[in-house]
Parts: sequence; structure tokens; C-alpha cells
Amino acid sequence: MENGVIEAAYPISFRKDDAEKLGQHLKNRNSVVLIGMKRVGISNFLRFFLYHKEIIKTYIKDGNSHLFIPVDLNDLVEREVFPFWILTLKRIYDVVEGSTLGKSTKKYVENLFLDSMQSKDTFLTIESVKKSLARITQEGILPTIFFIRFDRLKEVITTELFGNLQGLKDAANRKASYVFTSFRGLTDLAPNVFTKSSISLFARNMYIRPAEKIDTEIIFNTYIQRYKLSLSPSLKNSLFEIVDGYIQYLQLALIS
Repeated sequence: MENGVIEAAYPISFRKDDAEKLGQHLKNRNSVVLIGMKRVGISNFLRFFLYHKEIIKTYIKDGNSHLFIPVDLNDLVEREVFPFWILTLKRIYDVVEGSTLGKSTKKYVENLFLDSMQSKDTFLTIESVKKSLARITQEGILPTIFFIRFDRLKEVITTELFGNLQGLKDAANRKASYVFTSFRGLTDLAPNVFTKSSISLFARNMYIRPAEKIDTEIIFNTYIQRYKLSLSPSLKNSLFEIVDGYIQYLQLALIS
């Protein structure tokens, strides 16, 4: 999986400050909301954090085994509650299947997923997610679910959904964590659900800014090497001035 992700080839020093902050939160089993303006490169940073093989030993360093479970909400065709939960369960199953967990655990999670797909029952699916996370933690593994582009759920965020997210952590004996990505904080996304008092105990905000020049250089050089591009120094300088740390603009410019 790592070989197909270009960010997995970045030097481990990429966005070092952000990686250290996120790693420390996950070491302490805090949940985190990554907030940033569009195009600053949150998804780019997350792919690096999710798939670089040295992340855990470099930035978490707690001696535990971790399981990262990415759930990209761009994969949701319908922005409804049941599709959200079944997608979450499917991604847990996908990651477990490709992990070093035992065959019995893999089969257990597979059966939970198949039963939920057949029943199409939201309550059963949420219970299956809880049981999956509980089984993973019983195996001595610490799971972290990355809800990428969580703001896509804005219209269906309710107190019940919030309660179920909290319930998952309880089912995993508080050993599971979340990482949400959003261009706004959860209190701005759904202020009637995520109140300031409740969110302070649930997740910490972490702001992602446009990339520093050294990090933009890493992305630039990786693309140049992989795709055998050739740019003159003057064109490179102009490009860096224009993108100004906004990673999506850099990627689009290199594609052009």
C-alpha cells in the first residue's frame, strides 16, 4: 500500500513540527481536529503521516503497536448516517485484513462487516464498529480512525452521532483515538452539537498552515524525480512565489 502513495517517499523530516504535534497527541491517546484553509495540504500531510513507515517510531515513540484507519468521506455517495457507519466499518475491515493481526480477529471483523451489510441496520452497524475496535484493542493494538473531510457530514451531524462517536472510545476502553480533518472547527461545523464545553474533553484543535519552503521543496523534488520533470531555476523560483506554501496549487502547477 505504501509503495503506491507518493508521500510515503518523503523524508521523515517533512512538516516535522506538525508531525511531532500530531504524534504527541496520539501518544497520549488524544483525539485531534486538523483545521486548515483549503489547499494548504492537509490531505498531503495526512498521506505522509498515514503511510510513511517510520512515522510511529519517529513521532509517537511509545513502544505500542498502532493501527491507522483512514476513512475518506469523499468516498460517501450518500451523505447519510448509515452509509457513514458502513463506510467506517468497511475501512476498519480493510485495514485489519492487511494487518498482522491474527486470522481469528480478521475473520471476526469480516463477519461483523458482512452481517452489517446484509442487515442494513444502523444500530447493528454501530455495534459492529464498537466490537471491531474492542477486539483490536484486546489484541494489544491502539487504533486511530482518521475521518478525512469530516465537514462533508455537516448536514447529518446530530447529538446522537456525537454520542456514538464517544461510545466507540468507551467500547475500546478509551484506547481508540480520532483524527478529524475539516476547514472549520467542530464547534463551527455544528455548534448545537459540538459545544465548547463538550468538545474540550473530546478533541483538541490543531491548525495546519501553508507549508514552509523546505517542505514545499520536498514535494517539488519528489515530483521532479518520480515524473522526470525538468524546470529551469527561474521557472522554479516563479512557481514557488506563486504557490506560497499552498500545496494543491503546487501539485496542479506541476501537472500543468
